[in-house]
Amino acid sequence: MLRLALWTGFLLRFFVAIWNGFFGPSFGAGKDALGFHLTAVEYSNNLVLDHFEIGHIYTYFLGVFYFFTTDSLFLGSLLSVVAWLLSALILVRILRILSINYSNQYKAMFIYALLPSSILLTSITLREPYQLLFVNIAIYSALKIYLHKSTIHWLLLICAIAGMAVLHGALLAFGIFILVATLFLLSFRKGFSLARIALVVPIVLLCLYYGFLLFTSVAYNIFDRVDGHNGLGLVVQKMQEGLISSSGRATYRSDVSIDGMVSLVFSMPVFLFQYLFEPMPWRISALIDVVALVENGLRAWLIWMALKYFLHTPGQDRKPVAFIFLSYLAIEMIWSLGVANWGTSMRHHLPSIGLLLAVAFAYQGKLTNRLKRAVP
Repeated sequence: MLRLALWTGFLLRFFVAIWNGFFGPSFGAGKDALGFHLTAVEYSNNLVLDHFEIGHIYTYFLGVFYFFTTDSLFLGSLLSVVAWLLSALILVRILRILSINYSNQYKAMFIYALLPSSILLTSITLREPYQLLFVNIAIYSALKIYLHKSTIHWLLLICAIAGMAVLHGALLAFGIFILVATLFLLSFRKGFSLARIALVVPIVLLCLYYGFLLFTSVAYNIFDRVDGHNGLGLVVQKMQEGLISSSGRATYRSDVSIDGMVSLVFSMPVFLFQYLFEPMPWRISALIDVVALVENGLRAWLIWMALKYFLHTPGQDRKPVAFIFLSYLAIEMIWSLGVANWGTSMRHHLPSIGLLLAVAFAYQGKLTNRLKRAVP
């Protein structure tokens, strides 16, 4: 059944890739996806990378692929499908390393494979399937390092962080979080202590703080637009104001006012809630909004399942799953600071869906000493 879910997901994406390549565009394969494809076609005619820019490395990679094959939109879409398939295989390994029972592995993979937005957006020339792949590899590597004391997986973890970082600036900040969180997870191998917690929390927060500043500086040059001030609250406000000014149909925020770090801290729960669960039912005005609403309901249920896990699982067993859940919250929080549109949110939810599924379905798959066994 697990293979059935996995290969069903692959075939559905394969058919979307065919449609997008020969008859499309398919849903979601408009401005961004087509723009990536056309830029890659230009690169394929002249493999010269004039300047390094986060987010544009994907198009150069796709251009190299076109150079060695042919500049076919179908092949570019198919490459995204292959990236999704690899991410699914890595997720299976994550589920197994957590000793989640087979029934829950199947349920998790069923959702992972058949989520409507995932089927559509990981079958076209977007960065999301590759982001998903690198996020899954990073989490798998961290678990191997912690649970199986694997030294070689440090190299894989660094490569995964580098891979996600060149795809999007937000994932640069998330990669910093993963690296620091892995180090502290190792420091808690023998148990928790108040002293360690007092040390860990400020350092992790500082890493997120400076990681996000690095993201905004490298990815969007926002510092230049705030007259040299690099306060995180001001940076977020400028980003949100720019997003709100576009006045798209799916924009869920009408104004934002952030006065310093304290104001930002109080605003972050609101940003995260709206990012996770918009559109609200009264905002529905199109069929795609219904899909978003249903997926948001599913997300709420998965988060509830994750919370139930922590309420019913002994402390020592919770550490690896807590690491994954905190990683999920970290990446979603980072995205939420730079998003004000639920259409964009649907895309940004994809790189973290494997993390949420792993935690949600760990609830009934009671962790045991099998965590210590190596995964073949």
